[in-house]
Amino acid sequence: MVQQTKKPETGSSQYPPLERYAVLVASVLGSSMAFINGTAVALALEPIQRDLNATLGEILWVANIYMVFMAALIMIGGALGDFFGRRAVFAWGVGIFVVSSLFCGLAPNSDLLTIGRAAQGFGAALLTPMSLTLIADAFTKESRGMAMGIWSAASALMTALGPPVGGILAENVSWRWVFYMHIPLGLAALAITLFLTRAKQPPRKPKGLDLAGAFLAFAGFTGISYGLITLSETSERSMLTIEAIMWLGPIVLGILALGWMVRVERRAVSPMLPLDLFKSGMFNAINVVTLLLYGAMGGIFVFYPIVLKDAYGLGVDETGLAFLGFVVPMAVITIVSGYLMRRFGVRLMLSLGSAICAIAFYSMCFITNAGTIQGAFISMLIFGIGMALVVPAMTTAIFNATPEESHGSASGVNNAAGRAGTLFFVALYGAIVGFAFDVAAGPEARLAGYGAGEGLTGPALADFRNAMATSFEALVIASIVTMIGCVMVSAFFISENIERGSFRTQARHIVLGFLRLFSSGPSREKEVVKRNNLPEEEQRD
Repeated sequence: MVQQTKKPETGSSQYPPLERYAVLVASVLGSSMAFINGTAVALALEPIQRDLNATLGEILWVANIYMVFMAALIMIGGALGDFFGRRAVFAWGVGIFVVSSLFCGLAPNSDLLTIGRAAQGFGAALLTPMSLTLIADAFTKESRGMAMGIWSAASALMTALGPPVGGILAENVSWRWVFYMHIPLGLAALAITLFLTRAKQPPRKPKGLDLAGAFLAFAGFTGISYGLITLSETSERSMLTIEAIMWLGPIVLGILALGWMVRVERRAVSPMLPLDLFKSGMFNAINVVTLLLYGAMGGIFVFYPIVLKDAYGLGVDETGLAFLGFVVPMAVITIVSGYLMRRFGVRLMLSLGSAICAIAFYSMCFITNAGTIQGAFISMLIFGIGMALVVPAMTTAIFNATPEESHGSASGVNNAAGRAGTLFFVALYGAIVGFAFDVAAGPEARLAGYGAGEGLTGPALADFRNAMATSFEALVIASIVTMIGCVMVSAFFISENIERGSFRTQARHIVLGFLRLFSSGPSREKEVVKRNNLPEEEQRD
C-alpha cells in the first residue's frame, strides 16, 4: 500500500506496475459511473415522472440540472486538479458522485431529486477531467497509448450497457436502482484511489482560477434553461403578458450573463474559454455543427423513450434494448473510419452523417412500424450510423483546424459546445412538446398533462396517446431542420484546408469521441490525441 501523506511524489516519479494499473482501474470505474449515468437516466425519466407525479417542467429539471453544473464547471475542473492535486480532486469528485447518487435514489420528490442531480453534475465535473489526466501521469510514454485504449474500450462497454440495464431496472425493479448501481463502482474507485495510488505534484499551477467566468457560465446556462423550462409549462405564450416575464426574463438575463462572460474572459489571467480560437471561421463552423448535432441528439434521447412508452405502449426495458441499435455501428464503423476519412474527407463525412441522422429522425415517427421495438431499433441503428460517420470526422476536424499547441483548449471548447447544445435543446424541446401537446390534446388529456396519462381510460386515453405522438412529431420536424442546418454548415463552411489534415486517427481516439456524446464524456483529449509527443509540463487544461 502506498501512503500518500508519508511519501508524496514529484511529477517526474515513475509508478511501479501495480500502482499504474490501480490508477487505470480506478479511472475506468470512476468514469463508468458517469457514462452509465448519461445513458441510463434518460430511460428512467418516464418512470420517475410517473412515480413522483412530476410535471413536464420538473422532469426537465431532473434531466437538465446535471448538465448545467457539468457544462459550467468542467472547463475549470482541470485547473482545480493543478491547484489541489489531481488525485485529490478525482477522489472528491467520485465521493460526491457516490453520495449524490444515494441521495437521488432516496429522494421522495422531484425537488430533492433535482438537488441530487445537481450534486452529481458537480461531482462529474471534478472527476471527468481528472480521469485521463491520472492515466497520463501514471503511465510512461511507451505504455500510455495502451492504457488509453483499455480505458476507452471499458468505458464504451459501460456506455453501451447503460440503456438496457437502466431500462430493465426502471421497469422491473425501480428507477431508484438506476442511481444505486453507481454506488459500488464509485466505492471501488474511491478505495483503490485512496489506498493503492499516490499523490503526484502537478507540473505547474495555473496563474489563477477563472471563478468569475465559471459563475457567469453557470448563471447564463441556468437562466436560459429556466426560461425555456418555464415556457414548457406556460399556458399563455404571448409576449405581452405577465407570464411571459417569467420565462422571457430569465432567458434574456442568461444571454446577458454569457455575453458578460465573454468580456470577462478577454481580461482573465487564466481564462477557461480561450477566445483566440474563435478567430478561426473553420473552428467556429465545427463547433456550430457540434452544438446542433449533440443538442438534437440530447433532446431526442430524453423524449423518445417517453413517447415510446406513453404513445405506443412499449416498456422501458424494451426501449432500453431498442437503444442498443445506437451503439452497434460504433464497433463496425470505428474500424473503417480512418479509411473513410482518407477516401472521402472530413467534409463529406460530416455532411453525409448529418443527412443520415435526419433520415433516422424521420423514421422515428413517420414509418409504419415506428411504435414497435423493431422500428425503434432500426431508427436508433440508422441514427448510430450517422453519428458513427460524424463523430470521428468532427474529432479529427477540430485538431486539423487548430494549431498543435492549442489542441487541448480546442478539445475543451468543442466538448463544452456539445454539452451546451444538449442543455439548451433539452429545455427547448420541452417547450416545443409542451406547446404541441396542449394544441393536440383534448380537455381531459390536457388536464392530466404531458406524460401523465396513467389515470385516463377509453377515448380520453386514446386522445392522450395521439397528443403524445403529435407532440413528438413536432420534435422530429425540429430535429430534421437542425440536421439540414448541420449539412449546410458542413458543406459550405468546412474548407479544403481541413481535407489536407492528417487522418491517422486510431480507434481509441474515435471511441473517445463517441463517449463525448453522453453527458460526461472526457474533456481532456489532449493527452490522447497528442499522445506522448509533448513534455509532461505542457499537458494541462
